[in-house]
Amino acid sequence: MKRLPYILILVLSLCGCENQLANTAITQDEKITSFIESRYKDVPVIFNEGVNRIVLEEGDSTHFAVAGDLVNFSYVGYQFNGNIGGAFTSGDAIHILGQGEMIKGLELGISGMCPGEKSYIVFSCKYGYDKTVAGIGRDQALLFEVLMNDIKPQ
Repeated sequence: MKRLPYILILVLSLCGCENQLANTAITQDEKITSFIESRYKDVPVIFNEGVNRIVLEEGDSTHFAVAGDLVNFSYVGYQFNGNIGGAFTSGDAIHILGQGEMIKGLELGISGMCPGEKSYIVFSCKYGYDKTVAGIGRDQALLFEVLMNDIKPQ
């Protein structure tokens, strides 16, 4: 019985963190919208369930990535706070789309890309990391510059 107050305090503090994270995401979504509207009026912007893909260079449109496809892409990950911040990761990756192998923001952003396409994929903390990774907290909005190298339907 003595544990009940401690359990209640823990539950209430966790709820407070989730509310704070939700409020942070709303502010980040506003900054993302402002960023896109001020800089990318003349390029295609695809919105997929809360994730924005800004098409910088169109690809060859031979195949658009869908769940189950093997996607091969190069990327640079940046912190986003209304502008593109410092890069925290980069490399090449090969994943099966839709299998949860990537963070949700990348999964949703890469869906619909075609070979040769270069895009910014930008999203709030709702679609980012669940825990701190490479010094990036779970409350951080992210922007990934992605070049789709190849797509293999499975």
